[in-house]
Amino acid sequence: MPQMPILASILVIALRAVALQDPVPPAGQQPPAPSQAPATQSPGTPAPSTPPSAQPAPAAPAPPAAEPAPLAPAPATPPAESAAPAATAPATELQRQVWIFIDRWKEFGGTVTADTDLDITVYDGHETRTFRKAKVLDIIEIVHPKPGQRGLVQLRDGTVVRGEIIRDTLEEVEFKVDTVQGKLPRSQVYRVVLELDFDARYARIKSAISPEEHGRRLGLARWLTDQGRMDLAIMELEALLRDADIEEARDMLRDINARVKLAQAVEANKRNHAKPAPEGGNSASQPATAPGAGTSAAGSTASSPTKGTTAGDPPKGPPNSREMLPKDLLSNADVNLVRVYEIDFKDPPRMTVSPEGVRQLILRYGSSALVPADSQARNALYSKNGTELAHLLFDLKARDLYGYIEVDEDPASIAKFRTRVHNSWLIGNCATSRCHGGVDAGRFFLYTGNAKDQRIRYTNLLTLLNFKVDGKPMVNFEDPPNSLLIQYALPRTTARYPHPDVKGWKPVFNNSTPQLMQDTLDWIRSMYQPRPEYPVKYVPPKLNAPDRATPGADGPDR
Repeated sequence: MPQMPILASILVIALRAVALQDPVPPAGQQPPAPSQAPATQSPGTPAPSTPPSAQPAPAAPAPPAAEPAPLAPAPATPPAESAAPAATAPATELQRQVWIFIDRWKEFGGTVTADTDLDITVYDGHETRTFRKAKVLDIIEIVHPKPGQRGLVQLRDGTVVRGEIIRDTLEEVEFKVDTVQGKLPRSQVYRVVLELDFDARYARIKSAISPEEHGRRLGLARWLTDQGRMDLAIMELEALLRDADIEEARDMLRDINARVKLAQAVEANKRNHAKPAPEGGNSASQPATAPGAGTSAAGSTASSPTKGTTAGDPPKGPPNSREMLPKDLLSNADVNLVRVYEIDFKDPPRMTVSPEGVRQLILRYGSSALVPADSQARNALYSKNGTELAHLLFDLKARDLYGYIEVDEDPASIAKFRTRVHNSWLIGNCATSRCHGGVDAGRFFLYTGNAKDQRIRYTNLLTLLNFKVDGKPMVNFEDPPNSLLIQYALPRTTARYPHPDVKGWKPVFNNSTPQLMQDTLDWIRSMYQPRPEYPVKYVPPKLNAPDRATPGADGPDR
């Protein structure tokens, strides 16, 4: 068959042309091959004639190291290879297919017709070949994603693309990242790994936990909370408390119930604002005090008398723009809790634990093996430094006592946020009166004022960590470069998620300020991992006043 090599070359060129036309993430252009030495060809296997599905690969690049995909057992078939096509059933969508890295130069893909512990037989539409599993470098399963199922596309240059997997075939892989859909030829793809959906992950985790494993059941409730499934977290915690009286479970259940009620109140407030005002009375959509406005997380009133007036005298004249801005900052106690949760014991900040904190530690956790049993050793706890005591509280997971830890300075990650992000470029570029620091800030408001006020800094930090736009986080700890904080600071022409086109906006990161972007990425990566959940109640303000309604031709004007 002298024309086969020519046809194979034409096919490879066509696939590369398709790859250049499709909008796909950056990927290696040459298909690497496994780095091991060529395997000895098994007896009975004819010399490869480079059929259309067997693509030659250059020897220089090496594929990413990965474990061979698990292969499901199939009826035993003697290892044999036929030169003529074997009679197979018509191809179906769920038919098992594999891609085999034979050695550093040869690959072969097709439909599995037989599989034993030692051998696998594959038909590619032209010929059937049997391979000894021990002599090939890797066997990759072609996956069959469900509609909307997400996964990872591992490219041969080591790049990993995360997104929705649309199709995985012997010819190409089709996927979607956010709103961008793309395709990659098989010559660039190493393997596709599907992620389990939430229900499957939940079922798998729960089935692995026995009823008496109270700690793991508590961890399951935390995971459900992180996934936003408060209903399931409440169900798991209530079931746990029926089996055992665990203080941490009670505290977590109380906290989740409070968060659910707060979310319901905020949602009800939104609905009330959307309703028209009733005639002849105060509008129900204009409550005297909105949730999160007027009181801080600690419950103290945030508003204060205007300069030049007393507490009993209302200010005179129209309010200025500064008076119209929110004043609901975190309390100093909240600031301290955030610091506690960001402690890195490899580089700890200065801290102390009060004697009352040590006393409560002994009272509440004295039965733990981590707490000394004899009175002399317990008295010695009072002389330990703050870092040792805090470490002990963390080991005990005594979250109810974290408030007794007084952190006297910013942890290293927060100090980096203060100097390299907040004070360096965030406030000066994004928190101006005409941007997110003024009355037109909308849903994303940043506080300004005394640069030394730690409450302003930590309130803005909490706003950044909690804010999302269409499900995309402002700070993405899993993929820092795709954080909206980074993307919105880039020029609109180069950003993956460009800043909304508003008058007066200018990019912060450009060719003349490369260090600002690197400093911001360094800060994101320095934050404590895995990310803790701060026990701080804070509802960011929303400065989105309703627009004036345009009266209809024959409708009322008010």
